[in-house]
Amino acid sequence: MALYLSSLELVARVHLGKEVEQWLSYYREADYTVIRWLIIYKDESQFTVAYHESFDEGDEGFHDVYEFSALDPDDDTTHSFDSVEEAVAFAIENYGAAADRFVAGGMIQEEYAKYVRVRK
Repeated sequence: MALYLSSLELVARVHLGKEVEQWLSYYREADYTVIRWLIIYKDESQFTVAYHESFDEGDEGFHDVYEFSALDPDDDTTHSFDSVEEAVAFAIENYGAAADRFVAGGMIQEEYAKYVRVRK
């Protein structure tokens, strides 16, 4: 099984009510590192892009980015669209996502694990 979803797989998964995710990047501040990632999901009849910035609190043994502390816990950065294609286009244009780098929901930890191995 390929890690990254084709555009057809991405659209089908989201229409079936399953999330897709993408690791975006990280940036360093003086005394901490922030990771950036997003999720696209179906919410009733809308398709939502949820953007996340979290403190990099993981290591080689802990990859659960869902458990990391949000940079700004009060910032709920979501955008809703009428189609999956619009949501993907928005993610690409506004967050620098890549059309060919989406993974199935729950696989963002694997993307984070790759980052952890490289940052050593």
